[in-house]
Amino acid sequence: MGKAGWIKLLENVYQIKPGPNSSHCYLITAEKTLLVDTGTISDFPQLEKYLMEIGVAPSEIDLIINTHEHFDHFGGNIYFQSYSRVLIGAHRLSAVKMIFGDDEVTMCRANDTPVSGYKVHLWLNNTDIIDLGTNTLKVIHTPGHTSGSICLYEPKKKILFSGDTFFALGTISNISKSGSLAEYFNSLRRLKTFKVEIVLPGHGKISTDVEKDLSLAINRVISQFPEAKNVLDWVMSQYEL
Repeated sequence: MGKAGWIKLLENVYQIKPGPNSSHCYLITAEKTLLVDTGTISDFPQLEKYLMEIGVAPSEIDLIINTHEHFDHFGGNIYFQSYSRVLIGAHRLSAVKMIFGDDEVTMCRANDTPVSGYKVHLWLNNTDIIDLGTNTLKVIHTPGHTSGSICLYEPKKKILFSGDTFFALGTISNISKSGSLAEYFNSLRRLKTFKVEIVLPGHGKISTDVEKDLSLAINRVISQFPEAKNVLDWVMSQYEL
């Protein structure tokens, strides 16, 4: 897939790239239909077009989950929330910033996106289960890139929807206004405890060599930010006391 378009990745999983400024969006067509992230507000017409090509109208989506509180991942929510059927979910730390217009974090104003007016119906927490009927997804709170960043884990197919927490080839994320280097390092380490065969990130290529890519990411954090290792050593020492 190039700059924009969609592709069927698995039996009921589609990757959609609405436009060059949007995150990837992922459609899961289970008993209930889920869309992971909605891209930018300006790319909604393209997202709508690609959803219709797949065979799902925006008004037919049951649930939207935003992986974090940046404009390129939730901007399209402003259109979806007008449909009575659609429920929107995000981690509670993302939800509060989206609802109350914390532009310092969301970066909406600088990207021609409304700062406020967003709804979040489901305030998610770590380990929450998203039940789609024929599929379930586990919420993993992975703060670091932002305070409210999450991944979604599908245990049957061992899929991880990683948002901007984890990328292919061990590429590491930036630490944004609400983020934390120490939490990011810890989040990457926690992901190693899950059995994952395919990672579907918010940007870039898919990862199928997950263990290698995750180890690369962790090592890059340590090499670029030596203080991350110092934080880990300190945390581990507290458990030894």
